[in-house]
Amino acid sequence: MAGRTSLQLFALLTVVLLAACREDPLRPGSEAQARIQAAVDFVYDTRVLHHIDIVIDPQYVPAVEQRTEYRVPATFTFDGVTLTNVGVRQSGGIAHPYRRIDDKPSLSIKFDEFVRGQELYGLEKMILKNERQDLSLINEHMTYEVFRRAGIAAPMTAHAVVTINGHLNGIYLMREPINKDFLRRNFGAEYADGNLYEVELGPGRNFIENPYEIDLKNQEEDGRRRDDIIAVANAVLSSTPQTFMSTVGALVDLDRYLTYYAVEAATSYYDGFSIHSNNTYLYFHPKDGRMLMIPWGADETFWAGTNPITRMQTPLLEPRSPAIFSQRFRQVPGFEEAFLAELARVGSPPIWDVDALLARVQQVADVLATAERTGRTANDIARFEMYRPFIEDYIRAGGLTNGAENLPTPLEAPCNANTC
Repeated sequence: MAGRTSLQLFALLTVVLLAACREDPLRPGSEAQARIQAAVDFVYDTRVLHHIDIVIDPQYVPAVEQRTEYRVPATFTFDGVTLTNVGVRQSGGIAHPYRRIDDKPSLSIKFDEFVRGQELYGLEKMILKNERQDLSLINEHMTYEVFRRAGIAAPMTAHAVVTINGHLNGIYLMREPINKDFLRRNFGAEYADGNLYEVELGPGRNFIENPYEIDLKNQEEDGRRRDDIIAVANAVLSSTPQTFMSTVGALVDLDRYLTYYAVEAATSYYDGFSIHSNNTYLYFHPKDGRMLMIPWGADETFWAGTNPITRMQTPLLEPRSPAIFSQRFRQVPGFEEAFLAELARVGSPPIWDVDALLARVQQVADVLATAERTGRTANDIARFEMYRPFIEDYIRAGGLTNGAENLPTPLEAPCNANTC
């Protein structure tokens, strides 16, 4: 394994084996949470450029390229460790077109799809993002870092060179999926069985008006009901500015959401929950039953996205916003003062720690410097280098509303079959 020490590997395996020896590894107070954290730290190690090779039998390639919902078997090699019969399908949001396997498709990998219990160092799944919309290759990487520094659960990420059936597809972002492992790692094994919804509805649509439209994970398998999200929708629609905090606050962790909203604003996360009611997971925490938000798909942030709407005049209001939830929240008396205070906190150390965030960018530069500059990999690294100065200026300026709003918009990199 490139860049790994035998001591690191031994430490990881020790944690995994100790957890496996317990009678009930998921009971409260067990080592399950530590085991998953150790596995995530190892697999998503940001200090090395990972290498992933995927081989899909030709008979299954059309199913992947047509982005069917079912997975096909493939051989998956991660940093020299090979797993066979893993499940692979093309992933991506509703706005993402199908891609050929030699045209850098995003992939969802499920290690135990065909082999029960098969895992990669204790993890069941991985997302490989092609980052076609993330022109800098680090918008998503950096945005989740700010969320985590603010105390909001967010997926771990790292970079990898990926080949599919021998074709070099360049640099990908490895992203931790929002699944049961993620919930156990962030909330504890005893609080990992709440309802989890994925919000991705497209322009102009809103789950508050139709809570049946969003995907409830494992709804049929576990016999889950969506009474909780329906209750939230009804509370939001029926509340007044004076009753919103008490009515909706009984069902949603509004203190946490205020921080979430402030991070979205600071990072110019326009395509998230508060502006477009998009790219978010909603989790109902079993401890108190209240809903909280988990970010994903944050690839057009730090003003370095492909869409010019990322230059928001204000994070408080977007006239065309379909996000009914945040619209109603903004009408609460005293909201603006509370929001600006939270935005100032998010935009200051220890959350917006300029030195720490710049060090994270430098770490990515050091990792990418270890790659061979050939083919699509060379073009991907060139994209990173083109946008890096702008990202660093954005960080130094303190994020949106702290000074970054005065920065010029970067020129978009040309996007073709070899660059994006």
